[in-house]
Amino acid sequence: MKIWNATRAAGAVLALSIGVSACSGGSEDEGPRFTGAEKVCDGILSGDTARAVETMVGDKTFHGTSDGMLENTASAIKDFYAEDPDGRKYVGSKKFCAFSARTREAGSLEIDFGIYRPDDVVGTAHAEDQHLYRLGKRALAGSRRSNLFFECVSPQMDGSDKQPARVYAYSRLSTVGSWEVEDTRAVREAHLTVLHAAALAVAKELECKNNGGLPEKVILEPIADRVESPSAPAT
Repeated sequence: MKIWNATRAAGAVLALSIGVSACSGGSEDEGPRFTGAEKVCDGILSGDTARAVETMVGDKTFHGTSDGMLENTASAIKDFYAEDPDGRKYVGSKKFCAFSARTREAGSLEIDFGIYRPDDVVGTAHAEDQHLYRLGKRALAGSRRSNLFFECVSPQMDGSDKQPARVYAYSRLSTVGSWEVEDTRAVREAHLTVLHAAALAVAKELECKNNGGLPEKVILEPIADRVESPSAPAT
């Protein structure tokens, strides 16, 4: 059984930088194209952040995501905001990208974006399998799923200077076969580090003021012990 190596994981979350390389997509004639993590999701990952994905998913090559994910996700968020600028309801979610491993006995990591409601960031209660972090408006890190919430004031969204768009990023890790990961702090923080990279890239694409309050380099600061709460917001 393959298990996450916590020592290796600790090094995987020490640094974060946003890459600018374009990503590759396979044509129908060529079939699926596999590439490194740095070239998936419009090239938002680099260095230790890309290696964190490799360790979490259990492979070094992934099914390539076509170009344009950042632009398409930003466009979807603007549509969601226009439909409900007060953010009082869930108006949908947009799949950003997925790291699908080439190896069958591995996993996959998928990242989505959407609009959250005001009460989603109230209080400190959270699901039993996640831990609360001081990042953005609210951050929840888990070995299997993580959430990151931030507010965006953008010239691309009319009215956001008065009512910021409430944007959430959500990632989930699925495992296949014998591949497993331990529920450790190193694993959780690696997961949140990758999600921060995606959220920061989308915030920049949207031209959010001050990047939506997200730092250029992820700061991993837990602010509460695990709290089991069946009423925690579903995502």
